Amino acid sequence: MGSQRALELSPQRWTLTQQLLDLVRRYAPAVKAKFPQSIEIYEQRPGSFPRIRLLHKKAALELFKLVADHICNNGIDSLPISRQPEVTRRVILSYFLNLDLSAQEIAAVEDDSATSFWIASTKDPLLLLRGLLACGVLASCLSQKRWRVNYGPDGSRNPPTRLSVPYRAKDNPAPRSEFSHSDVVVVLTCLSYYYAGLSDDDLVAAFNHLLKSDQADTEYQAWIHDAPDLSYAYRQLGGINLQDRHHCIEHVFPNLQFSKGAIDYFLAHLVFPKEMKEFPNKLSASGWDIGEIKKHPTAGFSGTNDSRVTLPLSVTQLDLPEQIHTNALVLEYLLRPENSIVHIPVRNLRLAKSDAEALLDLVVSLDPPTQVVLDVGAQILELTNLEVAKTWLRMVPDEGRAQAVVYVSDGDEICVVDRTGLVESLQISPFAKQLGACLVFLDEAHTRGIDLKVPQHYRAAVTLGAGITKDKLVQACMRMRKLGKGQSVVFCVPQEIRSKILSIIGKPNGYDIDVSEVLRWAVSETWVDMQRSIPLWAIQGERFERQNNLWSKAHRDGETQMSKNQAEEFLEQESRSLEQRYRPHPDNNAPPFITSDTDDNDNIRLILERCREFENINFQSTQLQEEQERQLTPEVEQERQVQRPPSATPEDHSVHPDLRHFVTTGILKDGSNAFMPAFRGLDNTSAAKHLNVSEFAKHSDVSELPPGLLVTSDFARTVKVPKSPSSTMDDYQRPVQWVLTGTAHSFAGRNRKTVKHMIVISPYEANELHSEILKSKKVTMHIYAPRQNRIFSALDNLGLYPIPRADSVVFDIPTTVRIQLNLFAGQLYISSFDEYREICEFLGVAYYAAPEGLTVAADGFIVAPDRAMFTKSPLKFLKVLMSQIRKDGQEIDKAHIGKLLDGKLLTMDDFEDVDN
Repeated sequence: MGSQRALELSPQRWTLTQQLLDLVRRYAPAVKAKFPQSIEIYEQRPGSFPRIRLLHKKAALELFKLVADHICNNGIDSLPISRQPEVTRRVILSYFLNLDLSAQEIAAVEDDSATSFWIASTKDPLLLLRGLLACGVLASCLSQKRWRVNYGPDGSRNPPTRLSVPYRAKDNPAPRSEFSHSDVVVVLTCLSYYYAGLSDDDLVAAFNHLLKSDQADTEYQAWIHDAPDLSYAYRQLGGINLQDRHHCIEHVFPNLQFSKGAIDYFLAHLVFPKEMKEFPNKLSASGWDIGEIKKHPTAGFSGTNDSRVTLPLSVTQLDLPEQIHTNALVLEYLLRPENSIVHIPVRNLRLAKSDAEALLDLVVSLDPPTQVVLDVGAQILELTNLEVAKTWLRMVPDEGRAQAVVYVSDGDEICVVDRTGLVESLQISPFAKQLGACLVFLDEAHTRGIDLKVPQHYRAAVTLGAGITKDKLVQACMRMRKLGKGQSVVFCVPQEIRSKILSIIGKPNGYDIDVSEVLRWAVSETWVDMQRSIPLWAIQGERFERQNNLWSKAHRDGETQMSKNQAEEFLEQESRSLEQRYRPHPDNNAPPFITSDTDDNDNIRLILERCREFENINFQSTQLQEEQERQLTPEVEQERQVQRPPSATPEDHSVHPDLRHFVTTGILKDGSNAFMPAFRGLDNTSAAKHLNVSEFAKHSDVSELPPGLLVTSDFARTVKVPKSPSSTMDDYQRPVQWVLTGTAHSFAGRNRKTVKHMIVISPYEANELHSEILKSKKVTMHIYAPRQNRIFSALDNLGLYPIPRADSVVFDIPTTVRIQLNLFAGQLYISSFDEYREICEFLGVAYYAAPEGLTVAADGFIVAPDRAMFTKSPLKFLKVLMSQIRKDGQEIDKAHIGKLLDGKLLTMDDFEDVDN
């Protein structure tokens, strides 16, 4: 609820993540060499991003240490840490890698002194990298989440989304759920596109955007860096003819669809800026609300009871005496001697076979024969269910009894395919009464809730995979309805699960595991799953109790009366800052919802008691939701209904009499409210929280004027400001198009005019005053646009089509006013090194390597009160202004101003091609 807005730190929020994933790709092979059993790396094709899964904590620790070391030694965009002393880099390395930090370790990084690296422009990148590495976001995405099993795309949603969404099973996206943690969404969306590649339409859209962008050739070189097989003819952007789409699809796109550079560009420019939005508040409900005690009872059914600890306190599971033995009976069936174990061999990368084909080869070779495959572990990813059925049927000899394969279609219909390739519904097929002539394949999503009466002698191959609980495994095995009475199962154990089982039972690699140890592993996975679920359960329970208390206060004398303020108490914070998510909070491990208001709440006490029953649940944040984000948010999913806000109400245009007076006389009236310093008009934007914008008005070369660049009140007012305190005017800032100057003839020559006043006016004012300006001898109106593309010349000399016409006239503009105009309008490119030096001097930023005795902050801001023009660094303010407000969330890191704001030093070489 509230006004939708861009994520904090956009677009660096995703560009930094993409750079971090690039380092993961770079250092993963070194981790594989050191811990071969603890990490999976599947190379898809030359240059593509490999499919990486972390199987053990030691691999994650080693990988993240290598990545963090690289960042601290070499820096990363938006975090120029490499210039810092060794002691600073060492404490920041610990800040990146360790979740629990002492107060001294935190203070060493989060130092508020003037020389600290912890400043406005570096704080958020530091927190983001800490969140990805130390707080478990990246580890969760690379270990607990499997592509196409736990996450992936969903092209059937309405409204459509190009972000990754949660999956309930293999290739089975949840209908409406989405991941609630924004950084998890970014990481999983990147991984999903890296693994699946870009479609032809995606590449066309990316090329069209690239061709309109600045430095297109430079960007394209990053694309082809990951496309080693691309023909030399297409290695220059000029060699691509998008009009010949068929040729591009045949010869160009296949080599670029898995290029990380192309995918990163597509996501950073066409997906994330549009879809990664957040709202300030939310109104939430959960299963606790469904289970609330009501006038009439609510009943539910569950075939298993391991997850009873996550039921709302108001819900009680009935253990009927005649069913108590069921769990033990099923385990007894599985422990019978006819059930066995087989190991899935490690994939041979030299062979062309996919994982699915290798697994089916194993199934066909089993003795006694296996007629059913229950892929509860989702080991078959490359093939659809129909493709699995056809492939399996081809592998089985024709002279055998198997004449068809039963499977479940994409439409959740039980179908059968025979040896001729004929596909039909099992219900109307001749095989409906001849299941003895059929093999059966059930994918992960359908290993529960389906009942097929297969022959009594059938044997099932049950695949194992990460995160399978005992309930899930038992339900899959019980698709064999006569298990223990003639039917049997063989567990297919991949290397990943075998290593986990051996670790649990404390046996060496050569040990032969049995069925009992598989069940022991499944029980341990159940415990881990419950341990992950309890914090979310506690959050939902605390929310329910809090809202219940609010309802009780509003319900009096049989009526419900609620004021607006009381209704707003039901809201929860939806958008959370990086500081709230990732900043460490030592010395506070108690659940933060323990307050005087909850002391007398029996249900809250019961929630706390249940949390204490599970070990390693630490509350290190000021709010329970914050702790949830730290420990469990990579697992949290949410469903939400969005009600779009109404359209903004535009302000009425007007021309102030004082502006007409200025056009006529060239004189500004003292104290007039027709004008204001330009940057003061940004007071109600998200950028203003990073700097007192009035500091820009301190500096002027013309002492008799109001300070610096001015704007009219009509220019500054666009829409009526929403009353909500969380609303900002970022989306309603008018671009700079028309500039009005008051001039006087210069002593330097007849064809030169000195600019005394510079005022940015609205298009309405330009149109209304056009005829008066044509007649005026005191003012000139200029067309202006910020230079946001390197190939165009700057217009800040105001010599393009002045009104009235002034051929051969040169306008002498005070340096500080010209700089303010360019910064306010969002100019991204600088014409010369001298201009770069002037901008740095205006902002108080070093444009050279700091000499001995000069203190320079992390972003280059000179910490010297007698020299600095600003009391604090203005670079964070300008970064938000340039990227989020003027460029609508697009990145600017390759532009001159973007590099300057990122703390990078520019040299003469950066401007050489411009001067030429």
